[in-house]
Amino acid sequence: MNPKAAIVFIALIAAVSQQDAGRPDPAPLPPLAAKVARDFLFAFSRNDRDAIASMLPKQLENLYGTCPFARTPDLTNPRADTRVAAVDFNGPMADAGLPAKGTMVLRLVEEDGVRAWRVRQIYWYDRLPPEADAPDRSPTAADRQQEPKVLRAAAEFVQAWLDSDYQTMDRLTFHWWEVPRRPPKWVKMTGANLTALPTSLDGLRVDFVAKLRVARILPRSVRGNLWLVQEDGVWRVRPLVFTFAF
Repeated sequence: MNPKAAIVFIALIAAVSQQDAGRPDPAPLPPLAAKVARDFLFAFSRNDRDAIASMLPKQLENLYGTCPFARTPDLTNPRADTRVAAVDFNGPMADAGLPAKGTMVLRLVEEDGVRAWRVRQIYWYDRLPPEADAPDRSPTAADRQQEPKVLRAAAEFVQAWLDSDYQTMDRLTFHWWEVPRRPPKWVKMTGANLTALPTSLDGLRVDFVAKLRVARILPRSVRGNLWLVQEDGVWRVRPLVFTFAF
């Protein structure tokens, strides 16, 4: 992993909570769920895509889960920068614990000779960290021409989720866990503290504080969360939303 990619890794899981007041009391965290959560975080920190893939749900309805949007949100501010794009959203959520705003990050892919935008990650946040892998504007005329396509891709994805159309969602998703990446050279995860929180959505929400060591000597603690679901009696992790930002 090069330095830029390592910074992206930190940013993805470093969405530190801006407000702890009013947080719900912790929920029970089954030991097997805790083990899977830790294993997933360690695998992600090492870019071990084979291990990550082994911990994902096999059924599409479990891979994506119940739609967190109560209705179609307002989608605004589409922007693109070469192969990465973003769209902001704002609207009521089906779970009161989720902020009403966030950002969808998309990646440009080529499928059968056709270039298309696919959803890579979803952030819910009070404030998006500046290091997050999301452009803040479209820097060129060519990028600005992509903005309507980015907006359409985001809208189609959200509508498919509202409709529980998991086949369409999967088609519109960038499967980042299938893309090989080199292990990081200067960021190492050394531990993680986990806290389960109640949710009205399906699955189990787990907040984490990951302990990192940067350049072998600099300690750093970062926060994030992930969502787990039981499938055939086994706890698995949803890959699209495990980096919820608050």
